[in-house]
Amino acid sequence: GDHYSRSMASYGVYLAACGFEYHGPKRHLAFAPRLSPENFRAAFTAAEGWGTFSQKQTAHEVNAAVAIKWGTLQLKTLSIVPAAGSHPTKATVTLAGTSVGAKLTVNDGRATIALVGEVTMAAGEELAVVLE
Repeated sequence: GDHYSRSMASYGVYLAACGFEYHGPKRHLAFAPRLSPENFRAAFTAAEGWGTFSQKQTAHEVNAAVAIKWGTLQLKTLSIVPAAGSHPTKATVTLAGTSVGAKLTVNDGRATIALVGEVTMAAGEELAVVLE
């Protein structure tokens, strides 16, 4: 009925505020928070699981994390927005405390981290990214 469409419309506002993008076949996840990007945390859903994204942003660094709470997430690329005016040149990525190779590209104010190989994250695991 009409109640379903109203709740889905409000979920669209939530997705827009988070700047959330997910493309399962491309293994791509992105966030561009529009509210409090300096200290942000939000839940997200994917094809085979769900979790949280968080970031703390300063003038010269972004610390971001993708934590899987249930299911799995296959990931090749992660895009986030660095602080206004900053130009990151290095991305350090770890999965469950283990270093993961990654290549950083910055275009149109968005930092895209391409992981060397695809990773499959399971419940309880966290992918941490530091942009400098």
